[in-house]
Amino acid sequence: MMSIKDEIFDLLLFVVMLSLASGNNMIRCFDTERQALLSFKEELVDEHGRLSSWGTGVNKRECCKWKGVHCHNQTNHVTRLSLSGPLPLYSYAPLQGKISPSLLQLKHLNYLDLSHNDLGYSSIPDFIGSLNQLHYLNLSNSNFGGTVPQSIGNLSNLLCLDLSRNDLHSENLDWVSRLQSLEYLGLSWVAVDHKKTNWLQEISKLSSIQEIHWRDANLEDVPPSSLPSFNASTPLSIIDFSDNSFQSFSTFRWFLINFNNSLTFIDFSMNNITGPIFPAFQNLRSLAYLDLSLNILQGGIPKFFGNMTSLLHLNMQDNTLTAQLANLYGPLEKKLQHLDLSFNMMSGSLIDFSRFSSLTRLALGHNKFNGIIEKGYLNIPHLVVLDLSSNNFTGALSDLTLSPCLKELYLKHNMFNGPLKESIGNLSKLEFLFLGSNQLEDNILEAAFFNLSRLKVLELSSNSRLTLNCSPKWIPTFHLIAASLSGCNIGPRFPEWLRYQAKLVFLDISSNQIIEIFPKWFADTASQLGHLNVSNNQIHGVFPDGSFSTSFNNQEALALLPEIWLGSVLDVSRNRIMGPVLFLCNTSIFYLLDLSDNLFSEQLPECSANFVSSSELVNLANNNFSGKIPRSLCSESSIWLDLRNNSFSGSIPSFMRSCTSLMMLDLGNNRLTGEIPNWLQGSDFGNLLLLSLRANELHGAIPSSMCSLKNIQVLDLSSNNISGAIPKCLHFLKAMTQKPTPFTLQYSDGSMAHPSINNAFLVESRLLDGAYLMWKGHEVQYLNGFSLVKLLDLSNNYLVGEIPSEITQLIGLIGLNLSGNNLTVSIPQQIGNMNSYLDFLDLSRNSLSGGIPSGIWKLGVGILNLSYNNFSGRIPADSHFDDSSYIGNSLLCGRPILDKSCPGDYEPRLDSWIQTSAMHRMMRIH
Repeated sequence: MMSIKDEIFDLLLFVVMLSLASGNNMIRCFDTERQALLSFKEELVDEHGRLSSWGTGVNKRECCKWKGVHCHNQTNHVTRLSLSGPLPLYSYAPLQGKISPSLLQLKHLNYLDLSHNDLGYSSIPDFIGSLNQLHYLNLSNSNFGGTVPQSIGNLSNLLCLDLSRNDLHSENLDWVSRLQSLEYLGLSWVAVDHKKTNWLQEISKLSSIQEIHWRDANLEDVPPSSLPSFNASTPLSIIDFSDNSFQSFSTFRWFLINFNNSLTFIDFSMNNITGPIFPAFQNLRSLAYLDLSLNILQGGIPKFFGNMTSLLHLNMQDNTLTAQLANLYGPLEKKLQHLDLSFNMMSGSLIDFSRFSSLTRLALGHNKFNGIIEKGYLNIPHLVVLDLSSNNFTGALSDLTLSPCLKELYLKHNMFNGPLKESIGNLSKLEFLFLGSNQLEDNILEAAFFNLSRLKVLELSSNSRLTLNCSPKWIPTFHLIAASLSGCNIGPRFPEWLRYQAKLVFLDISSNQIIEIFPKWFADTASQLGHLNVSNNQIHGVFPDGSFSTSFNNQEALALLPEIWLGSVLDVSRNRIMGPVLFLCNTSIFYLLDLSDNLFSEQLPECSANFVSSSELVNLANNNFSGKIPRSLCSESSIWLDLRNNSFSGSIPSFMRSCTSLMMLDLGNNRLTGEIPNWLQGSDFGNLLLLSLRANELHGAIPSSMCSLKNIQVLDLSSNNISGAIPKCLHFLKAMTQKPTPFTLQYSDGSMAHPSINNAFLVESRLLDGAYLMWKGHEVQYLNGFSLVKLLDLSNNYLVGEIPSEITQLIGLIGLNLSGNNLTVSIPQQIGNMNSYLDFLDLSRNSLSGGIPSGIWKLGVGILNLSYNNFSGRIPADSHFDDSSYIGNSLLCGRPILDKSCPGDYEPRLDSWIQTSAMHRMMRIH
């Protein structure tokens, strides 16, 4: 603390400097404050030189000119420190270290901004509460941790406090209620103990508060009996309580009723609020912004919404709202600018939105709207974004010439038919065009794109009657970031105009009947891509060397592609590409690598570790790869690994035990040897759903550790040299003991994937549905419904002993194949406990004996194969299987299924039959 003598000395020093200096050479900075700032700097790590202007040199003595330092124009005391970390697009240059108590020497400091830095999870220092002149304190997003110091409540002059986006908590909020001058409160991510404090009670005491931002803090509803009284004069206008744990309108209603004259901004999105929209909204005459998205709101849109004359922004996407769009008609039409009702359950036809003359964004995607769009309904002069995707609209595309401001147009996943409207080519401001997955019919020439010079994303995929027929000499006026043109009849040649797209990062030209080799220019185009899909064509030759030579880090492009970007992808599957894969040596990090169904050969190069080890989804199936499985194919991030139908050799490598995130592992149809490793166990592979080791040369016993794979749905060890007994612990395969249910992805930490939010889920579930399985003796691909498949296949090995009765507890199985082994004894009597889900049961080609349990006839299996065993006894006459199910069992009997009667069955004697026949002939003669 400075003494009176120190202050007098500073003042005298300032007078002396003023008398000696002239013009621009005057030093305004007080020495004590300069020293305090330098001490503050010493405690920080400034890797990016943001404080390089701070120093002791002759040219740096004027601290009032230091970056981030502001002095009072008259007193020259330091009053402001603005050291917020600079955040240009996707770059970060934080200060690190800790806050020095030397700040206490800045007695006139009224503004302190240290936001967007990295304070190393340190605590907010308690001495902050002694900076009693502060009007503004911003410590947001600076990696503070621990408890909010109670001393902040001493800052009685504080007008703005922002502690948001740190890892902070507060045991009580007594300190908040003491900030009676506070106008802005930012506590997002600051958690409170609900058992120790009534958070609403404390903030209701802030008589001057205007804005409250408290996102993502796990706040819960306050019981009605604990709702506080309120100060009618409080000017509260902005509340943001999004991403919390509110479940009803009870707490929300308190704000609506008590501040209905002042509220202008409400954000209660990403909660769990259920029920219809509360009527109190109709009294909010000043409300301009309302966001209730990502809740569980039900019913329709109330009529009073049409009378909310101040409302500019309305977002209720991702709820369970139904129809009643017409209730928006009214005074609201003239002012509403932003309307988002996407991801709901609304149906019916589209209303006349041309009446909403101020609308700039209209989002109705992912609903159940249907029918044609009447002429003129979308003539909205100021509309910038139109999203009608994923509905059931039919008919021709609307004429959009009277919406000349359109920049983003999303009409994909509907049933629009007919030609592509020429009016779209006149939308000169258009940047995003999504028309995929419709029934459009047209032969599109380059003239259609003549005026679209600003186009960044072109998505026309899955319009099977659409043909993109552009001249090889065409040089587009646009510079695309993304081109999604799957199934647009581009072939048989590569589209030449792509070579002029220097900004392209996303390219999908799959399923286009392209039959030529990669052109020479394609190597340059591919080198800039983060997503390339040329699958399902007839491309031949070798993949161009040098492709994907730089790491993809175009973050600006990624931010523009939320509709189609699922991660970095290289998919050249289902072509006729041949040769080695040396191009992997110069690759970036990709999320999905799919080289399957080609003619690639030789060993994978060691340099592939630069790329493949960071890929989560790898499919190399149906090629001619050989050699040992390289370490680069598997890492902790691997989710999907398919090496099926190649010539990989050697044992299953031990490094695979680190692939603990795997959901699918298919090593089938290779030349692997050795034993099944005992580290394949549930404690490490808890996410594993499919494991196929079929058709290799593995030997030894089935390790009991595999019984702990509790989530495994498909286990295929068939066609190896596996010996020993079937483990009795198989009933611990928990997923196989439960009836088939629709698949929901659950990660190892217990969190659930939300398909409408997490696009990666869509990739993973699509690949699972594309899994290849041995089913009823044939290799088949499950194109959908993998979640319902539960299969155990141990066939064609050298297993001995009995079929353990425990296996009958796997009541979720739809397929069980134990054929082609040396199993003995009889079928367990409990086999009848396996319920009606079992569709395929094959026990053929063993040495099983005894009678067939009666329960087996009650299973209702579609295919039953018990052939070539030693079964005995009777086949029921009403069995719906023919004799092929039982052939090779000489002791089985039972007509009419088998041509063999059982002992005791009545059969007419031959001599009696002859005698009877002779008598009938004699009677006819006479």
